[in-house]
Amino acid sequence: MPERINHLAVWLAAIVYFLFGYLWYGLLFASQWTAYMGHTMSMPSAALYIESFLLGLVLAYATGLALTRRPEDQSAGQGISFALFMGISIFATQTLNQALYSGSPFGLWLINTGYVLVGFAIMAAIIGGLKKKAAA
Repeated sequence: MPERINHLAVWLAAIVYFLFGYLWYGLLFASQWTAYMGHTMSMPSAALYIESFLLGLVLAYATGLALTRRPEDQSAGQGISFALFMGISIFATQTLNQALYSGSPFGLWLINTGYVLVGFAIMAAIIGGLKKKAAA
């Protein structure tokens, strides 16, 4: 199965997901997110950026593995469908459960979960849409 993965698409998707995080948390929701977190945003360390990228790369490779199980069905639309199904059914439900028990603000959950759902859909669209060419 790993031989069907388009590694370039996986890396591109991980980079786009990482950059989308800057757009989401740094530009679109920075003030709301920091208010919900209860502190101002400080400059993260280089190590934190590296760790964040590597976690996105793991998600991208897992997505690549899942989407190549049936390469004949692999498409950007299939990738988006997969990401939204998995994101909502597993990630969103379980993180909402955690937020409810911990008393975290609902708005914080919306921002954090929105980032994962939208970013995951973008990532999976890239991986699904850039199907690896079959060997001749």
